[in-house]
Amino acid sequence: MLAAVYSVLLLWINAYVCRELFFAQTAYMNSMHGFWIALARMAGDSWFHATWWPYWDCGIPFEFTYSPLIPGSIAAWSALGKVSHALALQCITGLVYCLAPVTLFLAAWLLTRAPGYSFAAALFYSLTAPTQILVPDSDFAVRRFWDARRLFLVTVWDDTPHLAALTLLPLVILFLSLAIRKRRLGYYIATAVLIALAGLASAFGPTMIAMAAVCLLFVLRREDCLRNIVLTISIGALAYAISAAFYPPSLLRAIRTASASHGEPGFTAGSVTALAIVTLGWTLLWRYLPRWTTDWRLQFFGLFAYLTSSVPMIAAYLHRQFLPQPGRYKLEMELALALAVVFGARSWFDRLSLSLKGALLFLLLALAGEQIVSHRVYAKNILAPADVTRTVEYRAARWVEQNLPGVRVMMPGSIGQWANAFTDMAQFGGGSWSMAYSQIQQTGLSAVYNGGDTAPSDARVSLAWLKAFGVGAVGVSGPDSQEFWKPFAHPAKFEGMLPVLWREEGVTIYRVPQRSAALAHVVPQAALVTRTPSGPRDIDGIELYDAALDDQSLPLAEFRWEGRNRIRIRTAVSPGQVISLQVSYHRGWHGVANGRECEVGRDGLGLIWLRPGCAGVCEVELNYDGGRGLRFFRYLSYTAIAALLLAFPARRLRFSLRRSS
Repeated sequence: MLAAVYSVLLLWINAYVCRELFFAQTAYMNSMHGFWIALARMAGDSWFHATWWPYWDCGIPFEFTYSPLIPGSIAAWSALGKVSHALALQCITGLVYCLAPVTLFLAAWLLTRAPGYSFAAALFYSLTAPTQILVPDSDFAVRRFWDARRLFLVTVWDDTPHLAALTLLPLVILFLSLAIRKRRLGYYIATAVLIALAGLASAFGPTMIAMAAVCLLFVLRREDCLRNIVLTISIGALAYAISAAFYPPSLLRAIRTASASHGEPGFTAGSVTALAIVTLGWTLLWRYLPRWTTDWRLQFFGLFAYLTSSVPMIAAYLHRQFLPQPGRYKLEMELALALAVVFGARSWFDRLSLSLKGALLFLLLALAGEQIVSHRVYAKNILAPADVTRTVEYRAARWVEQNLPGVRVMMPGSIGQWANAFTDMAQFGGGSWSMAYSQIQQTGLSAVYNGGDTAPSDARVSLAWLKAFGVGAVGVSGPDSQEFWKPFAHPAKFEGMLPVLWREEGVTIYRVPQRSAALAHVVPQAALVTRTPSGPRDIDGIELYDAALDDQSLPLAEFRWEGRNRIRIRTAVSPGQVISLQVSYHRGWHGVANGRECEVGRDGLGLIWLRPGCAGVCEVELNYDGGRGLRFFRYLSYTAIAALLLAFPARRLRFSLRRSS
């Protein structure tokens, strides 16, 4: 009963702080909120079968859009609650924010059977930001210990998926410990499902769970360490099988490549040093913690707090890292520190006299009351209602939809992030760099933002890439615009060179000259870009290809989408010519020309070309099925889910047969 009261109280405190999330819409255009809204709005049944996503990055497999749990939850909430996708996102964010301390409390209580201390740990987690003392986001200031950092990260920025995975982490720890100690099928299945859900929420999920699992394995039943490791790996394998449809190996490779291409140093010699430092400290702690306490739960809290803290602290102070984006692990650090601090002080607090305990509790509750009020005031400020239709992101996207139907457009920064929350436009960019399917497309995007040291050279490079990728209009945000990121090095580079189509509040949309806005073109095979450019300014092969696109002597092609997984092309082809498609290549695309299978290839820009094998009029149909790889991992997920659903009935049937025999 007391545990239920504590759970409700934690839920009320956090809901009281963030209650506007459930009723009023904000408009933080710097965030990825529009990105998730777009997925929720347009995905439809793409969650359930291999689908091409033609809206971002010149087309990508749907699996490469984003981790599906949050966008999928938004779609479900919007449909069931009859609310907008934007409000559904905020409701999901509010729910995750409120549940994180509750799951922390429940796991701590069920592990320790100490409801009071578990409540204190969850309240400490709810109302403080200890990372701002140990490894602050900016300049050190003691007052930042009291910041509502978690609320800021999920409402103003993009950490709702990360926090959703973290909300599941305490439950994973609880059920994994039960699985290791009790060896029961129900615990195995619950652990695997929770791990899969955490992975489907965020790519940080599997990493944080691996960190917790290592700590658990070395404090639980040490005499059975090898068996425990095998069991944990087996549960992890089942969890991966459940989520494999959205985490195929090709996506994992893309995530690693994307991190390396966006300023992350990757795994270097310094990474080995960082890993060695963490290993040494963790081993010392593991060896000597039993001298202080024989309680495996307290040992786990200490080891987990050390491990999660070491990742951001070594990156901040020693400038070494062995995990991508180490600063993001401050979220895990705060949760682990709450457990370690409160339960670490438990033995000391228990020895105090009753009067001193009462006085100290009175002080702590008074501070908690101040923090609740402070967090509430802060939440009212950052969750003030805003009209998204008044933003330049909304107006620019809507203008393109109304005036440039069917034209691929490059929209800058935050406009690109939000464009598909409002429209169905196809973009040159728009996708998440951290999961980018095509790195050469990302190179082209960088080239348009900064393709030269001077405005004229930058404009030449930018136009070469834009034309090669079939972009018919480009939006540019100036230094005084309301667009948040302002990514252009020379925002005036197209002035006087390209026709102005639209201009408001420092954002200009220019028309890119095209002979045809279709994404299919007949070109000589020799004009294809055969070598991947070495960098943004390597455009010799691209300019040769662009010249072929402008060649008036070549026939035009009719191009149309029939749904997301089918393309139809009608044109005329002569010997020595091929059809170039400004659509990203994937092995899941298969072509038929005039009723016969035709060769589908990849050029140096990562785009499709095909040899139709016909002379004269060609009717070409391309169909996308995900390819063998993506289909295999979808089937693996379906098989794993079916096995889980049948596990308990099969067990009951087996027991019944044994009794009857």
